[in-house]
Amino acid sequence: MIGDGTVARSAGVALHRHEETIMVARGFGGHLELEGNRLRILRGGWFGYLVTLFGLEGGFVERTVRIDQISSIELDVPMLFFRYIRFSYPGSPAMTGNNIADMLAENAVIMSLVDNRPFFRIVERIEELMDHDLPP
Repeated sequence: MIGDGTVARSAGVALHRHEETIMVARGFGGHLELEGNRLRILRGGWFGYLVTLFGLEGGFVERTVRIDQISSIELDVPMLFFRYIRFSYPGSPAMTGNNIADMLAENAVIMSLVDNRPFFRIVERIEELMDHDLPP
């Protein structure tokens, strides 16, 4: 046990004694947190500062979405850019076909340059929750 109440921490998953399992995936342009039936999309870090420096929108975004609101998950691998994950839900920006604009949208996170297994685990868990139709 670690001092903050964390029992175990491995591969982006932290277990807390009095809370549900939290899954975290950290990427190049932000990170995802899955807790219960809620997905939190957080964009920022040094990549957020870089985007803001160039006067583009979407550098720092924080959005929480219930799993039952997610209609689709896209994993995109553009030829010249970074791999990114994108979630569609009511009110989210539509795909434009422009890889840079889609990558910088509020409902997308640029994935890691090295290890993306935590992202794939979160996608698997979201799909499991979607299949079981969890109540809000």
